[in-house]
Amino acid sequence: MPPFDHPDVWDGHSTIVHEIKSQLQECKPDLIVVALGGGGLLCGVLQGLHEVGWGDIPVVAMETFGADSLAECCRQNKWTEIPAITSVAKCLGARRVTEKAFQWMPNHPVTSVVVQDKEAVSACLKFANDHKMLVEPACGAALSAVYSDEVLTRLQENGMIPKTTEKVVVIVCGGSGVSLNLLQQWKSQFNL
Repeated sequence: MPPFDHPDVWDGHSTIVHEIKSQLQECKPDLIVVALGGGGLLCGVLQGLHEVGWGDIPVVAMETFGADSLAECCRQNKWTEIPAITSVAKCLGARRVTEKAFQWMPNHPVTSVVVQDKEAVSACLKFANDHKMLVEPACGAALSAVYSDEVLTRLQENGMIPKTTEKVVVIVCGGSGVSLNLLQQWKSQFNL
């Protein structure tokens, strides 16, 4: 069984939303952005949103091309898999998302967004400079929603997020499979 495909995993991840609500108190986010690999984090966040009464908050699930298994399900309108992980975002990559993630799609405002590896790595580098923390390109995909004007503009122009979105929560995850050497390699690979 994949590590992202179990209710216990989703229950654990749902507590992130409870923590967000306790920290924001009366302030409700306009949007939540998550990185997507196998879908465990997405399922937990969606579950948590419904548990705290925030079932109307849209979620953007970010993937990179070559690790875009949820986007492929959306394109085909069925639970399916991609042939291989070809993105540099391999750590969170899954050829097939958990079926539960795909089942959530019609029951909650979830938008699947795919970005280039270059955009994800660029966001990793900017996040490292701002916060002195290393994250993997899968997380960089989520961070690109706020670090890349091109990604943000594309999301707004395509109606994926409101143009007036002000309170955005990006769930930052995934740092065990990255190093300064890898970031430097990717920086060179993508001419950043």
